[in-house]
Amino acid sequence: MEINVPNLINAALPERDTRNRNAIILSSNSNSNSNNNRVRDGFFSSSSSPGSSMFPGGGAPKLFVTAEGADFDAATLAAWRAEGLDVRYFGLDDDDDSGTKYRATLAGLGDAAGLGPCEAFALVAFGEAAALCLEFFHRADHTTDARLACLVAYYPGRVPDVRGAFPGGVRALAHLSSDEEIAVVAHSQIAGFQGKRRVVKRRVGRGVGVGGGGVTVGGAACAYPCYRYEAPAGFAERDLDEYEPVAADLAWSRSLGAVRAAFRMDVDLEGVVDRNMEGKFIARDLNQTMATYTTHPAPHATYMPTLTGGVGTAELRRFYGDYFLAPAPAGTSAGAETKETGLKVTLLSRTVGADRVVDELHVAFRHVSEMPWILPGVPPTGRRVEVAVVSVVALCGGRLRHEHVYWDQAAVLLQVGLLDPDLVPERARKRGVKRLPIVGREAARRLLYGFEDDGDEEGQADNELLPGWYDDDDDDNYYGNSDDGDGENDEKTDGGVKRIGNGGQEREPNREDVKNRDEKETGTSGEVKESDGQQEGESSTETLTTDGGAKNKGKGKATEEQSGDNEGNMAEDTP
Repeated sequence: MEINVPNLINAALPERDTRNRNAIILSSNSNSNSNNNRVRDGFFSSSSSPGSSMFPGGGAPKLFVTAEGADFDAATLAAWRAEGLDVRYFGLDDDDDSGTKYRATLAGLGDAAGLGPCEAFALVAFGEAAALCLEFFHRADHTTDARLACLVAYYPGRVPDVRGAFPGGVRALAHLSSDEEIAVVAHSQIAGFQGKRRVVKRRVGRGVGVGGGGVTVGGAACAYPCYRYEAPAGFAERDLDEYEPVAADLAWSRSLGAVRAAFRMDVDLEGVVDRNMEGKFIARDLNQTMATYTTHPAPHATYMPTLTGGVGTAELRRFYGDYFLAPAPAGTSAGAETKETGLKVTLLSRTVGADRVVDELHVAFRHVSEMPWILPGVPPTGRRVEVAVVSVVALCGGRLRHEHVYWDQAAVLLQVGLLDPDLVPERARKRGVKRLPIVGREAARRLLYGFEDDGDEEGQADNELLPGWYDDDDDDNYYGNSDDGDGENDEKTDGGVKRIGNGGQEREPNREDVKNRDEKETGTSGEVKESDGQQEGESSTETLTTDGGAKNKGKGKATEEQSGDNEGNMAEDTP
């Protein structure tokens, strides 16, 4: 911005550093968070050409972390270092009430970083330090020569005017706490002059959807990304009582993504995930599998429907060595079955984030050996199983930090003969429930083959279980898939139920035998014991024993009208 009035600005601001500038620009109205808008003035050359490196000399990108006090959470600093960054910490002194010394430190960060040509640095700030950093670098005359590429602010008590984007190509990101109001710093601007500083309280909108994004402040949309979390200030620091792991993990992913984008860091997350899958499902090699996990922080893997897995390196090694990898299903392959009884894993989709890889998988196997991770305590049934599996892997420093695996356990139990959709508890039947709203292998097959074998679109719903969706009176069609799994049009007649394979619709069941079936007791149930301090998402291996059996924690009532002849059915259906 230029105001061509001789000596007007110099007379008003005699102590300013002119350097041929004719005005102080407080903020830019452009969207600086786009890679296509990394504009700086002539006093700084940014690396803006596609494919160029911010660090041509090969040095590690420089990251400063700042907060109140001389000490800071060591785990956070270690996490940033694990991502290949040169991390340095400096604190906001308690006796610096006005922030004068701190602002001087901010102004000299570029020199302190020892940057080479075309290099820049990133800054991650917390609390009051974050508020000072946001206000300081929201002024263009403070960012021109600072060589700041990215600024991440955690739970600042104040923010600059959210309507003005950060100048000079600075990529900014703010993580707000659950406070309903926040202080907003505004300056009046007249012909480029910095006017009086005003601080007003504004209401923070909840944002859009469930992710906390799209936050508004005082009804105004933010020109730089702001996220609001249902957590108090301090939620991202492990050494504070306010630490909240879910909010901290989500904010970390966003912060890491912003810093990597600013430094143009390309990280291969898929490679380590593929090596983990190779070790678990293809090579079935314990050492290869364990080599993909980090050692600090302690990794964990949780197979959610059965709460099996392990926390820490020792438990993971025991889980994979004693329960997951041995005994091995015959003929394991990826994408193609090598033997009739083999485990087949097919990748359907993959989503890669800053520190996450989410896989959607189709898993098929014949249950000819014990598989404690998915069917703990269940002896081989000989049944064919197909199920959709979702794996969410978080990585730290190029290795797996944790893995959460999900699937429809009801579909698995249905296919191995341990669950019958017609056996509705008496209380539910009296309330009008005709069958359990579950499906078998059809859900997994739809992902591969689509609806009615047309193959046009995978994963199509048919709404067969929704009462009244179709005009006819036939609302009892349902899925079971208790055939032997070879994909042929097999017929199952126990209980008068006749089913069709090949992923097609099943025929109307004959309920006569089902109504006359005696109620039998099938096992025990008990309370779930939660250990003190167990992390969210971690596994509980109460269902695993070294002999593959089930460990019951207590006794309870058997499920009403649950069939007791499952073992007989399994024996009859085993090929």
